[in-house]
Amino acid sequence: MKIWNRIVSTIYILAGSLFAFFFLAIWAKQDFLFNATAYIEKEKISFGLTGTGIILVGIVWIINWLDHLYKTKVITFDNPDGKIKISLKAIENYINTMLTKQVKDIHSLKVKTSISSKGLNTKISLRIFSHFNIPELCTHIQEVTKNYLQDAIGIERIGNIEIFISRIKSGDAQDNEQDAVGLEPIPDTEEVE
Repeated sequence: MKIWNRIVSTIYILAGSLFAFFFLAIWAKQDFLFNATAYIEKEKISFGLTGTGIILVGIVWIINWLDHLYKTKVITFDNPDGKIKISLKAIENYINTMLTKQVKDIHSLKVKTSISSKGLNTKISLRIFSHFNIPELCTHIQEVTKNYLQDAIGIERIGNIEIFISRIKSGDAQDNEQDAVGLEPIPDTEEVE
């Protein structure tokens, strides 16, 4: 990120310096504007591509900057030996890893966290296997997530833990996976996709 910031700042410093020089030259010498206008008229494509490139570099920089801000958001709490800071991205990765290990009925998942006045809010988007009681599975996932956040990470204020099931994948989950979760499979009804 530091190298990218230096590249972008160099580009914008050069562009700003050229614009400042251009305006100073117009102010100092009136004929310069007519000459510059004629030159720009001949090189429209070059100036257009250069301007587009500068705008695109700025947009990419803004997107990277916003991503950097998100990745560096942290939860801070005091410890007797000093402050502890944990990034939201690290918490998301931890929850993702632990849920994947503990709850075997999950086909795939994505975790997003945010901080609010209620505490740490967690949104979990799941793709699960069929043949399980979905409310029990979701309750189990919420309990496991809450326990991880409180016990392992040490977060006291936990807000909502929302679960969004984006797909129920039909397929046979292994019997030992059912035992790992402790949930009873529901009888075969119809395939849900």
